[in-house]
Amino acid sequence: MAAACDFDPLDLSQGVPHEGYRRLRAEAPVCRTPSGTWFLSRRDYVLAATRDVHTFRASFRDPGVVVPDEEMLISEIPEPRHGRVRRVVNSAVAAHRIGEIGSFVRELANRLLDELLPAGRIELVEQFILPIPNSAIGVLLGVPVGDHALWAGWSDEVVQGDYARRNRNERGEGLAGAHPEFTAYIDARIAERRAAPVSPPDFITRLLQTEIDGYRMSDVELRTFLAFLLISGNETTRHLLANAAHTLASRPDLYARLRDEPALVPNAVEESLRMDPPVVYLLRECIADVEVGGCAIRRGEKVAFGLASANRDERHYEEPDSFLLDRARPSDHVAFGGGPRGAHPARGEARARSRVPVEEGADLLGQRPRGAAGGLRSGLMNFARLPRGFPSRGLAARFACFSLTFGQAPRRPGRGRRA
Repeated sequence: MAAACDFDPLDLSQGVPHEGYRRLRAEAPVCRTPSGTWFLSRRDYVLAATRDVHTFRASFRDPGVVVPDEEMLISEIPEPRHGRVRRVVNSAVAAHRIGEIGSFVRELANRLLDELLPAGRIELVEQFILPIPNSAIGVLLGVPVGDHALWAGWSDEVVQGDYARRNRNERGEGLAGAHPEFTAYIDARIAERRAAPVSPPDFITRLLQTEIDGYRMSDVELRTFLAFLLISGNETTRHLLANAAHTLASRPDLYARLRDEPALVPNAVEESLRMDPPVVYLLRECIADVEVGGCAIRRGEKVAFGLASANRDERHYEEPDSFLLDRARPSDHVAFGGGPRGAHPARGEARARSRVPVEEGADLLGQRPRGAAGGLRSGLMNFARLPRGFPSRGLAARFACFSLTFGQAPRRPGRGRRA
């Protein structure tokens, strides 16, 4: 018989309940939450479940909500159509665009700090962190970078509103009805490329022109995907950067080591993802009866995969609650899940990897995780109270760049058995 949780592991109103997750991993690794949703807390269970796309599918909609096929977010598209869409998206990703974004992010981060540091006191999240992922996505898509404040605002409206759960809000039905300004902006970018004698060589154009095995995305499918990309890349990356900034600001020892050894920045990005994943848990629906950890989960039941809990599983990680820069396998975490839908499209490339997850951002539509800094809208930094030299111009730019797109820098050999 399944154990019941003695608290609600899905309630993030007081922050991420790491102590509660620790108890669940030890006593009830598969349990029922007060709402009836199953919660998986151990890494092995979470990893296996994220890979089992034939048993679990994305579930952030309210029961009974039906979404037209072309308006499904990519994480909720069923197979085999999901595979076709993903192949088109992966084919449209150009490695040279990844490289361009890296250069752009470095320049942007340095310019922002040059403008902000003389003040001696800045709102780090609002003034430095938020513009970076929004602007980088603009470069990737080929839309005006100066419009980043527009889609950042639209992203917040979607994440904080009812559309994701109900496929509608008080303004109308579907994405176009619920958020007409957002969809009109995207539709205009698509129309511009269709009308242009020579379309710009950007991501939107590549998506329009890519056909695989006779399948090509429709304009409505493309609009839905682009809206989702603007939301997911914005939300997940700024959570990562905000959490990492808070960690470095509160840990002078870590900050000093990274200044002395900037080659460890990729490790710091991965360790920040492990310690404070942008998405705390994934919400899924069971579409076939299955047994997990001796518990029978029935078709139609809701399941939450505890990413934040899995990333601190004592059975897999040495010193799971410590931020370590010299783990033997820094990227061995499940911050973005672990299955074909959880892996980055370019995760296996040796030289360049996209750090903007394409699908896991949907799970932020079903939760509002609090960052380590206590929320993304609060990050006021008074330099007199921070580690000397924080934030470093070069280090901040390098960290921002590696958080979005980075070439895999040489990493220090790991020590001991740290995972």
